[in-house]
Amino acid sequence: MTFELPHFDATARQLLDHPEFLNILQGCRFGLEKEGLRVDARGTLSQSPHPKALGSKLTHPGITTDYSESLLEFVTGIHATPFAALHEIDQLQTFTDQALGDECIWPLSMPCQLPDDDHDIPLADYGRSHTGRLKTVYRRGLGYRYGRQMQTIAGVHFNLSFPDSLWGQLGQRRPALAATDARQQRDLGYFHTIRNFRRIQWLMLLLTGASPTMHDSFRLLALDRFKIRGDTRLAPVATSLRMSDLGYQSAAQASINICFNQLETYCATLRRAVSQPWPPYEGIGLIDQEGFKQLNTAILQIENEYYSSIRPKRVQEAGERPVRALMNRGVQYLEVRAIDLNPFARSGLSETEAAFITLLMTAAALCEARHMSDDECRIIDSLNARAAWRGREIQQSFPDGRAFRETAIDWLAPLDGLAARLDEAQSVTYHRDALNDARIRLSGDCPLLAEEVYQGVLHQGHLNFGLELGQHHQSHRRGQGLPTAVRDHLTTLSDTSWIEDAKIAEADQGTFEEYVLAYVNQH
Repeated sequence: MTFELPHFDATARQLLDHPEFLNILQGCRFGLEKEGLRVDARGTLSQSPHPKALGSKLTHPGITTDYSESLLEFVTGIHATPFAALHEIDQLQTFTDQALGDECIWPLSMPCQLPDDDHDIPLADYGRSHTGRLKTVYRRGLGYRYGRQMQTIAGVHFNLSFPDSLWGQLGQRRPALAATDARQQRDLGYFHTIRNFRRIQWLMLLLTGASPTMHDSFRLLALDRFKIRGDTRLAPVATSLRMSDLGYQSAAQASINICFNQLETYCATLRRAVSQPWPPYEGIGLIDQEGFKQLNTAILQIENEYYSSIRPKRVQEAGERPVRALMNRGVQYLEVRAIDLNPFARSGLSETEAAFITLLMTAAALCEARHMSDDECRIIDSLNARAAWRGREIQQSFPDGRAFRETAIDWLAPLDGLAARLDEAQSVTYHRDALNDARIRLSGDCPLLAEEVYQGVLHQGHLNFGLELGQHHQSHRRGQGLPTAVRDHLTTLSDTSWIEDAKIAEADQGTFEEYVLAYVNQH
């Protein structure tokens, strides 16, 4: 089949002039999750525990860890603009800097210098409560399944929700999005947005990809694809090694085959994946002398193990699995996961990038609605793979011969009105600026972000480049400091998180083995 981009058609353009459209845009809500490794003064992965002054990793609402004890994760609250969320990320990192001593936060998606032995990458320890131990076992299982090195790759997750009034307006104009009740219409709208985002993901990789290099301590299977300079490995035309087959890819996950046509099939497919045994994982075994090696031997231990570039999300209740939350209450927001850390931005994402992602996501919601075939899914996966590995190659093109960059410029052409409306809604100029920046970079008048990173690493080496930027950002944050009220609030959150952690442990009933089985077998 011929791949076809989503059309920002007359219906989409007419909606921009609707008297309620500004209110609709002002009803959008944003949140960010930003990961970053802790490294010592030599750029080596930290072996020290998560600083106690930062609170409990299990219960702190804003500062936690992801896979490793050394992989910090910062989580914002809900904001009216992505720029307010970026400001909160900066505050959380500034507070964290006070507890890091000589360590700093690594600014690149591809990791720092890693230990020779995979098992020297420490798993995140969430304490002795049943809930905390389950989180650690899940991470132990990820290490057996994919290797611990892969879990040190970091990025940004961009969370966005649209108000129900948007889906109501679209339902009146696009029959495929019409529904009899608000929840059904919301679910249709979000899955429609996911499909259209997937169709333009290659474009986002061109403009936000920022991981074309790595340190040689990240073990490779295909050195022939890299230029080798000292202890640095460079992919000459890559945009995002994080989103390539060196990142979160596996044969098991490839077998799941989700293309996001509707909530029911999405949930049913994931439910099968967390119950269907996978022979290589059965070979790992379930328990050893240290306890659980993984939560189960299925294709996925839990739904969150499925690595997708974008996810439908719903806030879970205590002990509730992600798919059960979606089935019970529907989609609440979208999580865009295909975003590299921008090492030049203190928050890991610049205002220009945040505006560009907002623009793309909103355009994806407004564009025409159509389902996605399995053939189209395969074409999209191929396009994204080429955008990640060879996206900076000028000749890179679609199967029909259209060049990536020229096609991207054409696709962005009708979005000036939307950018202006988003700026008006948020009282900024970032969206128009982001659109102009994208056009300049795609035309070749200014390098892509990945090229800027590549040239910096080519000059300094992966380790020195990352360490210099990480220390520079930390020095700036420490010099700037925090307002007293913000510092006191974050200190209180850390102290309170330890109290909440203890309450969770005290409330545990039964054995941990019983708790794991009840969670895994949840229907």
